[in-house]
Amino acid sequence: MPDVELWIQVMMGLTLLVGVLLTVRYFIRCHTVQIYNWDGRRYRFLGRECLRRKDDIYVINMKERIGDLSYTTRYRLLASPEFVQRRRYGSLLLRAGANEAWLPIEERMTKDIYFYHR
Repeated sequence: MPDVELWIQVMMGLTLLVGVLLTVRYFIRCHTVQIYNWDGRRYRFLGRECLRRKDDIYVINMKERIGDLSYTTRYRLLASPEFVQRRRYGSLLLRAGANEAWLPIEERMTKDIYFYHR
């Protein structure tokens, strides 16, 4: 009988772990955007940034590391399909250091912006 109780506890622990991992995956997928940079031939992945909501505007603050890794000033932002479908053509503010650029929320958002260090 002690073996059965041990297996029940192990299964409950694994179920809890799977639930936590699925929650983290959902947050990463739906609350971040992937940032790509044009290198002259193709877009290269630079990283992910969190979507922050201020009033009715979504804001992306690019970190200095992404600005340092970039080849050119052309960036492509890819959000999750669920986010785009719910908020299509809403406002999105991209901040690259001290520079700001407005974008409509679409599947592939492309913008030329110079990363200016504050």
